[in-house]
Amino acid sequence: MKKKQIIKMAAMGLALTMLAGCASKPADSGDTAGGESSGTSVSSGESSGEETNQEESSQAQEDSNQEVPVIDIGLRAGNSYVQACPDINTDEHVLAFEEKMGVDLDITLIQHDGFTEKLGMMLAQGDFPDVISGDMPYTSVMAGAIENGLFLPLDDLLEEYAPNLMAQVPENVWDELRGPDGHIYAIGDFMTNTARRCTVIRKDLLEKLNLEVPVTLDDYYNVLVAFKNAGVKYPFIGREKFKYSETFFAAYGVVPTTWQQNENGEVVPAYILPEMKEALAFYKKLYDEGLIDAESLTNNGTVRDQKAAAGDVGMMVVNISAAPGYNIALKENVPDAEWICVASPENPNGGSHGYAAFTPTANVHYINAKCENPEEIVKFFDKMLDPDPDLQRFLTYGVEGEFYTLNADGTVNLQLPEVSPNPFDVIPQFLRRIKDAGIDRATITGMQGGPEAIEYYDTKAKDDILTYIQPINLQSIVEHPELSVEEDKQELFINYASKVMIGTESLDNFDKFVEEWMERGGSDVIKEATEQYNNGTAKERK
Repeated sequence: MKKKQIIKMAAMGLALTMLAGCASKPADSGDTAGGESSGTSVSSGESSGEETNQEESSQAQEDSNQEVPVIDIGLRAGNSYVQACPDINTDEHVLAFEEKMGVDLDITLIQHDGFTEKLGMMLAQGDFPDVISGDMPYTSVMAGAIENGLFLPLDDLLEEYAPNLMAQVPENVWDELRGPDGHIYAIGDFMTNTARRCTVIRKDLLEKLNLEVPVTLDDYYNVLVAFKNAGVKYPFIGREKFKYSETFFAAYGVVPTTWQQNENGEVVPAYILPEMKEALAFYKKLYDEGLIDAESLTNNGTVRDQKAAAGDVGMMVVNISAAPGYNIALKENVPDAEWICVASPENPNGGSHGYAAFTPTANVHYINAKCENPEEIVKFFDKMLDPDPDLQRFLTYGVEGEFYTLNADGTVNLQLPEVSPNPFDVIPQFLRRIKDAGIDRATITGMQGGPEAIEYYDTKAKDDILTYIQPINLQSIVEHPELSVEEDKQELFINYASKVMIGTESLDNFDKFVEEWMERGGSDVIKEATEQYNNGTAKERK
C-alpha cells in the first residue's frame, strides 16, 4: 500500500482494501454525517437546512461508494524535480493531479540515463507495471516485446474508450504506433513541427564581448575562442556518447543518429560518410584547444546541467522547449545571464545542415498484456484531451493559486516559481502524457526567454531540420548490435570517435574504421536498409 493512500485513509477514517494492478478502490470522501457531527440542534424553522445536510450526507456516502481506478504506471524520470523528489507518489502536485483526473496512480520511475537498457531489463524479466513508458514500436527492444506478446493491441480499446484520442491525434502518428502486425500498440503525444533540438548560446557573453550570433563554422569557432579567452570554463559542453553534442555534426549534415544516401544511392549510417571525417577533425580541434569540456564524453545530463546552471558554459545543445527552463536555472547563479536559441552552423561544403527531424510522436506508452482493466488506462489517457476548459487549464498550468490566478476576463496570470528544480513541471510536463508536444506555448510564453524560444521554433528552427531516412528494425542490426545507429547504441562508432577526439586514435584511420564496420556486417546492414527504402518500409523524416 502506498504511503499517500495511508495518509488519505487516515484523514478520512476509512478502511479501504487496495487491489493490485489495474483494479479499483473505493473513492475518498469527506465527513460522513454533516448535521450530526457538528453537535448542534436544528429547529423546526430550519427544515430546509436539515434537508440540505441530509442530501450532502447522502451524496458523500454515494461518493464513498464510487470506484477510483488504481493505475500502476512506469514513467520515464526525465524531469529534474521528479528525480529529486523523495517519493513522487506522495508529492502534493501528484495528489492534485490524481484528484482532478479521478485516478490513483502508483508511479514507478525509470531513470532517464540509460532508459532503454533499464526498460529492456524490466521487459526481459517480465516484471513491469500495467502501463509503461517506452521507445517507438519499431525499435529493437519494443518490437521484440510486441513479438513476444508482452503488450496489448489497442485498436478495439481505442475505438470504444478513446473518442478524444481518435479525433485529435493525427493519422500519421497512429501509423508510427503500429507493430509489425499492423495493430496499434502504443498511445503517445504528437508533434505538429518536427524541429526538436537546437544550439543555445549565452547572449550576455556575446554582448559583453561584442560578438554577433555565429552563422558559419568559422563564426562558431571564433566565438568559442573568445569565450575561452574571457575565462569561460567550458566554451562548449557535450554529454556522454556524443549525446546533445551534435552542433558540429549538424554543420556537416552527418548527425550520427541519422541515415543518408551515399553517392551510389545506398542508405548508410551518416557516421560512415566522408563528411564525418571532417566533423570529427573539428571536434578534435575543439578538444585540443580546450574549447570543449574535456569530460563531455562522460557527462550525464545532471552533471552537464549543473555546470551550465553554475554559469560555466558558453554553448550547448538542448531541446528547444527546454531552453527557457535553463534560463531559470542559470539566473539563480548569474542574474544577468541568458540563453538564446541559434541554428546549427552553415555547412562549409555548401550541403545540408541541421538537427535531425524529430518523429511525429515520442512520449509513448504500452499496456501490459496481463493488465486486468486496460480500459481504465485508455480512458485515463483519453481524458487528457477532454476539451473541458477547466481540466485543460489545470493540465496546462497546474494548481490554481500556486502557479497561476485567473484574471477578471478569464485569462490566465501565470506565476512560475523561479527555482530549480521547478515544481511547476510536475503536472504539465511529467504527468500530462498526451498533448501536442512540439513546444509548450502556454507556459513558455511567461518564462525568461520563452517568447524568443517560441519565435525561433516557429521560424528559424524549421530551416534547421536535417531530413533523413529511418530504416525500421533491421534484422542485420539485431545480429550486429555494435553497428547500430540508435543513440546510446552506436558502439563501434562511439568507440572510434571518442578515441579520435581525445587523441588516442588517428583520424587518418577513418577509412579503416569504415572498413571494419563493413566487415562486421555493415554490408548486410546497408543492403537491408536500402531495400527498405526502395520498397517503402523505411520512414522518411523531414
